[in-house]
Amino acid sequence: MSGETQQHDGGAKTARRCPKGEAGLAPRTTPGKPVLKDSARHMKSYLPRSWISPKLVPGQSKIHGVGVIASESIRAGERLMEFGGEIISPADFETDVYRMRSIWQVGEGVYLALREDDPEPSLDENLNHSCDANSWLADEVTLVARRDIEAGEEITLDQGTWNFDEDEYVWDQDQCSCGAEHCRKTLTQDDWKRPDVRERYRDHFHPYLRHLMENARS
Repeated sequence: MSGETQQHDGGAKTARRCPKGEAGLAPRTTPGKPVLKDSARHMKSYLPRSWISPKLVPGQSKIHGVGVIASESIRAGERLMEFGGEIISPADFETDVYRMRSIWQVGEGVYLALREDDPEPSLDENLNHSCDANSWLADEVTLVARRDIEAGEEITLDQGTWNFDEDEYVWDQDQCSCGAEHCRKTLTQDDWKRPDVRERYRDHFHPYLRHLMENARS
C-alpha cells in the first residue's frame, strides 16, 4: 500500500484515479468499473466516517510522507479500520465536493467519501502500499491485521487486493520500491491475477475481485 510506489495523490482506499502528485500512496478503486451486481438495490448502511482503531496513529513513513503507525502491538485478525463516508455516485466525482483520497467503492455505482469542507483528518487516507502488506480486507470496508503487528510498524495494504483499474498504477509505469523481499517492482491493474498475490492474500480481496476470480474458474 517501504518506498515510493507511484505518482498519484491518494490513499490506499481512493476510489477513483487521482490527480498526479504525491508518491507512495495507494489509491482505492475507480468509477466506471462495475463492482457488485445488485449492490445498489440491496443497499447496506455504512459509517458516516471511517472508524480507526485507537491503536493506530499518524507517523513518519519509510514508504512515503505520513503513514499509519501501530502505537502498540496488534494481533492477527484484529480489526484496524472500517471505511466510511457519505454515500455518493460517480456523478459526484466531477463536483470537487469530495476529498479524492477518501473515496472508496462499495458497490455498483456506490461509493463512500468525505467532503472537502470536512475539516477533520481521516487516518485511512494515509495508508501506503506494500507488496507484502500486513493488513488485508475482510469485506468491502473492513481492514484487519493479516499477521501479528509490532508497535512502531507501519500499516500497509496491497493494491493488488483491490485495484482492478488500469489507470491507477500503469500511468507513467512508476516503479514500486516498497522494500519487501518479493517486491513486484511495477504495479499493475492485473496484479490480482498473479498466482503469488492470490496465494499470499487468499480470499482477502475486494468482493468485486473475488467475483472476477469466481467467474474465471467457472
